[in-house]
Amino acid sequence: MTTRIRKLTVRTVALGVIALALAVGGAGATAGLEAAVDDGVIKACRHKSGVLLIPSAGKTCKRSEQALSWNVKGPAGPAGAAGPVGPAGPKGDPGPRGETGPAGPIGPAGPVGPPGPGGTIAAIEALNGIACTTSAETQGTVSVETEIDGAIVLTCDEGGTPPPPGSAELVVNEIDYDQVGADSGGFIEIYNAGDAAADLTGVSLVLVDGGTGDEYQRRALTGSLAAGAYLVVEADAQNGAPDGVALIGAGGILLDALSYEGAIEAATIGGATYDLVEGTVLPAATADSNTIAGSLSRIPNGSDSNDAATDWALTTTVTQGAANVG
Repeated sequence: MTTRIRKLTVRTVALGVIALALAVGGAGATAGLEAAVDDGVIKACRHKSGVLLIPSAGKTCKRSEQALSWNVKGPAGPAGAAGPVGPAGPKGDPGPRGETGPAGPIGPAGPVGPPGPGGTIAAIEALNGIACTTSAETQGTVSVETEIDGAIVLTCDEGGTPPPPGSAELVVNEIDYDQVGADSGGFIEIYNAGDAAADLTGVSLVLVDGGTGDEYQRRALTGSLAAGAYLVVEADAQNGAPDGVALIGAGGILLDALSYEGAIEAATIGGATYDLVEGTVLPAATADSNTIAGSLSRIPNGSDSNDAATDWALTTTVTQGAANVG
């Protein structure tokens, strides 16, 4: 069955699908038009009389008819300009917070360090005024008393104020560099003339050859030296003319020095230059001897006026590790 559209020319078809639908009468014509549309394309047959015929579903144009087709819609035009940005949507609710995990186990304690060096005191009176704790668990200071019979009484007096911390003062205190006969058993004694313990970390005892001005022996010191205490270093120092000894602290600081049997004013120690003469150089007569047992010592013990000729003397009483006597 073919629906015939009367009085509709090809020129009329250009008016579009709406005009075509108006020209078709009845519901049957509308159904036939819808059947002619396949994927957006209208298919029709042009009769030789100029009339357009829409074939029924599944039918094709006759040989005497011209098959025609045209799109229901033209090609899409270019995209329009972007519209304004819309308002932001509502913020979502935050998710639940996770639970905090348990703390990790505590690691094992490290090994106990070695005990520190023990200190010594030159006299019992050095304890006078140090801090202590009474039997009533209160703070106090130590009081030292010596009885007629020689007994020593230490008392912790409540409420006392311990003395402020003092400072250390290391000096070369005695040297035996020349012995009777073959040289052996030489030593250099260091004394802490201050009122606080001296940390010997980084401190070195250096022996200097006066002929070249260079160090020929170095002894690194360790531990600490209590106030009023002595440290004896075994060393057979040279007995040329001149020779010297220097006490070098951490950072290359010259703590003390002695130039004997002449002046050493430009000693090279660790790449630096030092004057080993303190004030006035020792007189030629103030020297150790290979015919008389003795040593060069600070007299009085530990005295340091920064003048070698004043502080040093030859004594025939060797007192290594103890107070000098002259």
